[in-house]
Amino acid sequence: MNGLRDRYMKQAPNEVPAEIANNPNYFPYFKDYIGMIDGTHVDAVLPSNLVARFRGRKGVTQNVLAACTPNKLFTYVLAGWEGAANDYRILQDALSRPQPYGLRVYDGKYYLCDARYTTMSGFISPYRGVRYHLKEHTGRTPKNRKELFNLRYSSLRSKIECTFGILKNQFKILSVKPNYPFPTQVDIVLACTVLHNFIAIEDPDNDILNENVEIDEDNGEVTNEDDSSVVDYTQTRTQREDQDERNEWNELRDQIAWVMLVDYCAKYNGGNTIESGLA
Repeated sequence: MNGLRDRYMKQAPNEVPAEIANNPNYFPYFKDYIGMIDGTHVDAVLPSNLVARFRGRKGVTQNVLAACTPNKLFTYVLAGWEGAANDYRILQDALSRPQPYGLRVYDGKYYLCDARYTTMSGFISPYRGVRYHLKEHTGRTPKNRKELFNLRYSSLRSKIECTFGILKNQFKILSVKPNYPFPTQVDIVLACTVLHNFIAIEDPDNDILNENVEIDEDNGEVTNEDDSSVVDYTQTRTQREDQDERNEWNELRDQIAWVMLVDYCAKYNGGNTIESGLA
């Protein structure tokens, strides 16, 4: 499986995914989007002296960070973290690793991530304190730019939850607490994600891949030959630089949300962009 990983798990390419470019709900608003990131938990078996470190809300687990595309391909997986570890801390670890082992982010491009992460260079999270999950929007129309942004954002990000669901539904070994040494348990997660990609690439019409399976968590190869625009997160930054950068990305999110609202109102509300419910 390690030998197949480089062939069947490519980091996100520096281009607009077809699923974005061909959907008017997402394009051009998410034209700089390159994928989604999220964490999932996989049951783990540890020696008694390590159990406490791996025990979190989901029990004794390893916390797995993954990035994927809208067509349900994993582009990056970092497994083996303790179940109690903070998701943002795991992301920082992925970003601090030198290429090609770290999560690749391109200058001006970004991943979508949920509210457990923060909006910063290369990552955009939803508006906090605003309806986010799709079920919260059922039977309702967006009242303002933030609700509209979160609605479309959630619709797009639900695809990674579906990808996790398909992975765990297809490979039952991920939920039976295999009694192997922990490094082997980590390798099993990586092997399953590679096999998932192999099936998706070689047999895209596979029934399992087209199921809408979600897990609630509270043959052409694409190569990345030009790394000149990859963001280097290993450089030391001051707190002020970090805050200024986050402010810039929050402003970018606001710009996306406003353009999205103007287009939405032109289509459904006679061009009236009056909003309600904004704090």
